[in-house]
Amino acid sequence: MNKKYISIMLIFIAVAFIVGFAVRTSFINANSVGVNDLEKFKIMRIGTISEDNLSLSNLINDSDVVVRGKALDEKMYLHGATMRQFKVDIVFKGDKDIKDTTVYIFEPSYFDFTHNLFYIYCGYNLMKDGEEYILFLKKWPYTNYLRYNPYYKNKNIYVLSHNNGIDKYSVNDHLLTKVVSDSQEYYGQISQYDFCGYSKDEVNKYNKVKSEVLNYFVQVK
Repeated sequence: MNKKYISIMLIFIAVAFIVGFAVRTSFINANSVGVNDLEKFKIMRIGTISEDNLSLSNLINDSDVVVRGKALDEKMYLHGATMRQFKVDIVFKGDKDIKDTTVYIFEPSYFDFTHNLFYIYCGYNLMKDGEEYILFLKKWPYTNYLRYNPYYKNKNIYVLSHNNGIDKYSVNDHLLTKVVSDSQEYYGQISQYDFCGYSKDEVNKYNKVKSEVLNYFVQVK
């Protein structure tokens, strides 16, 4: 075993330790936080949809995995993300072995419990417990580094392909896709939105792609 190989292994171990420690210590137990408390968090916006020529084909091509399934009520609030369990019912693209299994999704929008804020990241609103969604995903890039970490071992962890609102589409119609107005200041006022747009153009762009996604995938079994 040469010195170069040992150095590479030490770097991998260091990266795994740092990433694992940073993420693990940021966990906040969702069961300890009341829904009424979260509804009082002020909303803050981070970014917009930047993909000007967004289409269904772009979403599919940019994704490692495209799935349909149900958002489970098990989740962890992190500093800078939300980790959600997701039951995969149908795999349209990618690893067929995850069908009928539970995977873990890093959602980019999150609660800041220090300042009582909810950050809406590029229009993304959190999945709702028990709702069905079509998701466009990529494998979490740190999986290999953390495969020996007790918490991450044997977990299939994914991130959204573009890490924003264009990667998630509710199969049900009762969740709203609307422009967030200036008078809406708190999470409780937008909690049932599927997508949180800040202009008509942004909402129209999302709705156009959502129509394509549902027309293409919803009838697929």
